[in-house]
Amino acid sequence: MLFSSTLAMAAMSLFAGRAIAQNSSSAQKIGYSGVFTKTDGGLGGTVTVKDPMTLEISSYTLKDASAPALYWWGATNDDLKSGFRISNTQVTQAATSNMLEIKLDAGKTTADFVTVGLWCERLAANFGQATLAAGSGTGTTAGSSASTAPSSSPSSAGAHQVGSVWATMGACVAAVGFAAWMA
Repeated sequence: MLFSSTLAMAAMSLFAGRAIAQNSSSAQKIGYSGVFTKTDGGLGGTVTVKDPMTLEISSYTLKDASAPALYWWGATNDDLKSGFRISNTQVTQAATSNMLEIKLDAGKTTADFVTVGLWCERLAANFGQATLAAGSGTGTTAGSSASTAPSSSPSSAGAHQVGSVWATMGACVAAVGFAAWMA
């Protein structure tokens, strides 16, 4: 009986660990990316989620940073105007390098937004934005309405993860049942 209890605890630990790992990595969008549109300030490049608190921009360009209150923002939809600040570091310089790392220090993580961009808070001007998508590396381009949705919709991706979790749980329950039967 002690053997089956120990096996049951091990199986449940395995299930819980796998469920947490699946949910946290997909929720944080690690590896998601998008290409910035070029609007008012000539923002360009590809933004990639490096970890839950860091974005990385490659091929970074920003021609004009003279706006009085320019900050990195995130939004839960494709309307950056309806979003929120994700970094408290004010952008005051045009691009000086090809790579930029953005630390999320405004109380948000990458799980909180699907669109990221450069927003002038005082003038309500969008300097460019990108929609984060799984494995795409492409975003909406200026003047285009193309979507960068992941190849599977969020609901079907979520269903797949839930299915994987249930399959793992089923295997654990089967192992526990077998151990109990053997005892």
